Amino acid sequence: MLTRRGRRAAPRAGGRRIRLLRIRALLAGGLVLGTGATSTLASWNDAEYANGTFTAARFGVEGSLDGTNYSKHTSSNAAALSFSPAVTGLFPGNTSYAAFAVRATSGSIAGHVQISAGTPTGALSDLRYGVRTVSAMGQCNAASYAGGGAVIPDGSTLGTSAAVSQTLAADRTPVYYCFAISLPVGASNGMQGQAIAQTWQLVATSG
Repeated sequence: MLTRRGRRAAPRAGGRRIRLLRIRALLAGGLVLGTGATSTLASWNDAEYANGTFTAARFGVEGSLDGTNYSKHTSSNAAALSFSPAVTGLFPGNTSYAAFAVRATSGSIAGHVQISAGTPTGALSDLRYGVRTVSAMGQCNAASYAGGGAVIPDGSTLGTSAAVSQTLAADRTPVYYCFAISLPVGASNGMQGQAIAQTWQLVATSG
């Protein structure tokens, strides 16, 4: 069949059919690709979890005048050191000794303890002292004192604090302190009949 211009119509019709087939093929391919892309978004899910429970440690110290009976002492209920010889009649050249033990309380972690001196009250200003650690309460005497570990230098004024600390073990092993109080040979006559009082704080720190 010929058109008005004398051209055949069949080739055009065939071309249109070919184009339609190509479009259908592309659309079909797009649908297939679209379905494939959607499928890749799906995935399996699972998870693991972890948690923890936390408890703080305890830290505390207690003191003893005899190395056997330990208790808590406060600023208003300080342990009264028992000096030997007695310190109620000091004279020049006289030295007296007193022991005090400190340890960690039951269930406490380890730490350190350091002697801090308060401000003494009284007029016996020539009085001097020193502190050493000893191996046992019974070693706090004139014979054993010199072999102890220095904590506060001998001949210090009563207001002198320790520059070093001692280790407190968690197993409650005590630290035995030996206080040595003395009135120097050169103490003035004005010291006669005078008195002085002092309170020491044993500051304990964990770690």
